[in-house]
Amino acid sequence: MDNRSLKSLVLAAACLLVITWAADASAAGSYRQGESRSDIGFKGWGPRLGFVDPDGPLDGTAELGVVFELGEFTPHLKWDASVSFWSTGRRYFYHNNNQDYWYDWRLRDFILRTGVNYMFTDGEWIPYLGGGIGIHSYSWDYNDSPFYNNVSETRVGFYIDGGIEHQFTESWTGQMQVQFDSADLDQTALLLNLIYRLR
Repeated sequence: MDNRSLKSLVLAAACLLVITWAADASAAGSYRQGESRSDIGFKGWGPRLGFVDPDGPLDGTAELGVVFELGEFTPHLKWDASVSFWSTGRRYFYHNNNQDYWYDWRLRDFILRTGVNYMFTDGEWIPYLGGGIGIHSYSWDYNDSPFYNNVSETRVGFYIDGGIEHQFTESWTGQMQVQFDSADLDQTALLLNLIYRLR
C-alpha cells in the first residue's frame, strides 16, 4: 500500500468515526430529552472563498464556490454541500534538438462535496468537526508541450474539516474552517463560508 492509499484509508476511517460518534452523541442527547427530530431541507446558502494548497509542485491558489445548508439529521448533526473551483499552473522548460522550449501546465479542479458536521456547543461561537465525500473533476492542460496531451478525469475522494461558526445577524452566519481532501490529488484548504439562512 503506497502512501496515497494509506492516507486515503486513514481519511475515510476518520470520517466514518466522526460521523458515527456525532450521530450517537446527538441521538443520545435527543432521547434523554424525550425527542427525536430531524429537519432536512434547503436552509441556506452563500459564497465560499478560500486558499487551497494542492500536493506536488503546483502553487497554492484561491478556491471559489458556493456552500449550501441542508438541515440537520439530529440536533447538532448538520448536513451541508458545496460546489467549488480552483485553478493553478506552472511554466516548464525543456531542451530538444539543441533548442530550448517552454510550455505551460495548468490544473483545474471542479468539486462537488457533501458531508456532515457535528456542532459541539450552542451559542455565538460554535466549534465543529466533520467530513464527507467529494467528487473532483480534474482537467490537466498542457499548452505547447510536445510530450503531453490534455487530460480530463473524475475522481471520488473523502474529506475532513473543522472550524468555528459565528452568527453575525439573524440571517447571516460565517464559518472559518480548515479542510483536508484526499482524492487523486490531496489538497489542504483554509475556507471562509458566508451563509444566508432562509426563514
